[in-house]
Amino acid sequence: MNLTKSFTLILLIKGRHEFTRRWLSYMKKINFGHPIIIADGQDDEETEKIIKEINNDQNLSIQYFRYNTHSGYHDYYKMESDVLDKVKTDLVMLCDNDDFIIPVGLSEQIIFLSKNPDYISVSGRILNFEINNYDYSTYGDEVTFLNPCNYYRLDDPLEDWKEHINSVFTKFQPNFYNVFQTKFRKLIAEEKVRLNFSDLVINEFYVQLRAASFGKSKILDTTSHYLRQRGTSSISRNYDFSEDLLEKNMPEDVRKLATKIAEISSDQFNYSKDEIYSFILSDFSKYLNHYLPRATLKYRFPKTYRLKCAIINFFIIKLKFFYNKKKFFFSNLVLRKIFSLSKSKMLSVEINFIKNFLKKKS
Repeated sequence: MNLTKSFTLILLIKGRHEFTRRWLSYMKKINFGHPIIIADGQDDEETEKIIKEINNDQNLSIQYFRYNTHSGYHDYYKMESDVLDKVKTDLVMLCDNDDFIIPVGLSEQIIFLSKNPDYISVSGRILNFEINNYDYSTYGDEVTFLNPCNYYRLDDPLEDWKEHINSVFTKFQPNFYNVFQTKFRKLIAEEKVRLNFSDLVINEFYVQLRAASFGKSKILDTTSHYLRQRGTSSISRNYDFSEDLLEKNMPEDVRKLATKIAEISSDQFNYSKDEIYSFILSDFSKYLNHYLPRATLKYRFPKTYRLKCAIINFFIIKLKFFYNKKKFFFSNLVLRKIFSLSKSKMLSVEINFIKNFLKKKS
């Protein structure tokens, strides 16, 4: 199989043009060989200008489509579904413009699915970094690598569907950036358009459960194909759970998710629709019980929270030398652990390339 022709990368964007510029500059530097489709929800001409400027020699194989997603998440779901319909390859992956593809890891994911068609998706360990103490920056002097995302299940789904539902809600692990068989990613996107979740957290949980109902997914824990930047999310910045809850309809979203997953999976996993519906509501409640105390801490104990922030800021500002030393030590420790797990020496080469790339304009 020609691996270059078997896989398509989709970049979903809305604004943040400085990150799109950085993303395209990086992809050009690594001479990314797979087809790229860019779905732009901003509905302006800036992204197209950036593409023409950076890819003027057309070394990157890019298709560009513009959408208007200003009306909300439903438009975003429709954009995702529409752009997936344009994919002609058997395998596909979605990504964000503030993150980085690690080529050696991506190749391993593609090879795995090509050799194991009984799996619907695969991922390596997703890595994380921040710039200048979680600044909203594209480049910087201080690039720190953080712990990878946690993985509790290397094989999905668990044998018992009740246990799997519980694990998804109480031990969440990402699958948004998995390499998928395209046909399954398309079906999930089509269903999300119809379900139209008002809350993106429920959207993520739906993708987790729906993918597991289609078939097996695998985490290759000795490789990494994706590097996420922390501190740049346009959704999580200034996020307030209470305001978000009032603006959206999370309870209705959870009920829609539970109803759909129960209908789909009851015949597969030897539980009734009512039982599965009940499992989902119960386990989502456990997720909320774990999340809410952390989300509301600064409102319940404002003085304690302000004192904590003041202590942290004092440590960062007054003891900056020691704070930076600690970050530097921890970052190197994380990288050494990642490299020691990898079977490929190229991983360290590519990670260090990204690290130097991020410092180039600082």
